[in-house]
Amino acid sequence: MLQRLALHLRNLAYKNRRTIKPGNRLELPSSSERNLKKVTIKLGGRNNRLIIGENVELTHCEIRLDGEDNLIEIGANVRFSSGKIYLRGTRGQHIRFGADTTVEGAYLLVDEAASIDIGRDCMFSTDIIIRTGDKHSILDAQTGARLNPSRDIRIADRVWIGRDVQILKGVVLHPETVVATRSLVSRAFDEGNCVVAGVPAKVVKRGTRWDRRRL
Repeated sequence: MLQRLALHLRNLAYKNRRTIKPGNRLELPSSSERNLKKVTIKLGGRNNRLIIGENVELTHCEIRLDGEDNLIEIGANVRFSSGKIYLRGTRGQHIRFGADTTVEGAYLLVDEAASIDIGRDCMFSTDIIIRTGDKHSILDAQTGARLNPSRDIRIADRVWIGRDVQILKGVVLHPETVVATRSLVSRAFDEGNCVVAGVPAKVVKRGTRWDRRRL
């Protein structure tokens, strides 16, 4: 009882806010709840779940989850320092972060039939945008058929994404990939242990790996 009261007072002090409509579920262990600072959580829609693992640190971020049967899952020891995680208006989709991944600043958006998977021990810099769709439609002038459907994004374990990178629909990045600053990644790659760079991004160096330390 005293522990819950202390957490409640801490949430007030650190300006944490949450709105959870009936029929949705938040799983937030105390080891992570005490690490929240200026975090807004809004769960709406129906049968949606936000699952936060142990010892997660969330600061200066907003999480919005609605639609139906959707999931946002943040693995143990993840650190997400600034930005937005939105999964909205769709059904049966997910955004997943693997354990030990760190994010300094990112905006993730799923608002159609697509999902985002991010692996373990990834390292994301600031001002990163990850989107599974184009937000609006491009149509065939003759038939009216839509030409730009949303597509999944898959980022494997141990991917380093530099500052001001945009990751667009359909992207696949393999382990030990480094994405250079200000790159636009717009396609699936079929190899890892490489550096990709440019607009649009292409492989500029192979046979590499990265380390969080400056060796």
